[in-house]
Amino acid sequence: MEMRLIFSYEYMNLLLILIGLVIVLFLLAKRYSRKRTMIFGNFETLERTMGRKVFSVSLIPLILRIMAFALIVITISDPRLIYGQYVSNTDFVLAIDTSSSMLTPDFNPNRLEAAKDVYTSWLDDLEKTKIGIVTFAGKAYVKTKLIDDQNELKKIMKSITLEEPAGTAIGDALVTSASLLHSSARNRTIILTTDGISNMGIGINESLTTLKENNINVIVIGIGTKQENITFSDNRTGENVTVAKFPELDEDALRTIANETGGIYFVVSNKSALEGALRSGIKYKEAEISPTFYLLLLVCFVLLIEWGIEITKYKPLP
Repeated sequence: MEMRLIFSYEYMNLLLILIGLVIVLFLLAKRYSRKRTMIFGNFETLERTMGRKVFSVSLIPLILRIMAFALIVITISDPRLIYGQYVSNTDFVLAIDTSSSMLTPDFNPNRLEAAKDVYTSWLDDLEKTKIGIVTFAGKAYVKTKLIDDQNELKKIMKSITLEEPAGTAIGDALVTSASLLHSSARNRTIILTTDGISNMGIGINESLTTLKENNINVIVIGIGTKQENITFSDNRTGENVTVAKFPELDEDALRTIANETGGIYFVVSNKSALEGALRSGIKYKEAEISPTFYLLLLVCFVLLIEWGIEITKYKPLP
């Protein structure tokens, strides 16, 4: 959640005048006190009485008074605390491609790890939102049903790895995701992230029937750059695999999924674009509150500290 304090600059000239007066009066008072000290005492005796470190706090009263006046001026300058957050009346299922092509290193360190990082950060934007996670390669796997436990979701997200069998079962992933959303009483959205072509399991047209019957929309994210001849290492086999072209997307099919379900289709080639695609499913809302009461409390607190310094052994020497 982002927060910022805004206020009118109408009284900024008054603030500058007050700060100037405070500094001038402080210097005059310091000069007068020094003259009295020269007449009625000596510094060695005062230091033994009040402690050796008294000179280190000599400017603290001045700083505190300036702070107090600055807070007072801000308080009368129509202060408003603006806070913004992403809000959603939607339950989500994240369907993430975990086929071997997601190891392609056109993202750092690869597509799968980059997607996991972005999804994990995205979870921080959501409050009181239930989210399920499905992964898919040649088959679809449920990692968690709909839950709103952010810590548990992040833990599951970080544990995702490549899966077998080989292939890309987009239809299976959509139907499996739809089953998790069946009992949701809120808006229902699947966020599908893939870099491949559906070549296993249920056909996409068949999965669309299930999605439309359950009023589920799909945000489809095709991930990958247009680089050619990318070489990467498949850690499961220890062999290097040269890929002819990426992303190898059936864009017509993916666009159809989005259009038929009232969703959106994206192709992303970097993390920033992926973040933007994810946030398309949630709204950013700003609200404001008046912090006047708390600013006045802070003024009182600052003045009490300044007063405390003046009446204790920490009172500065002139």
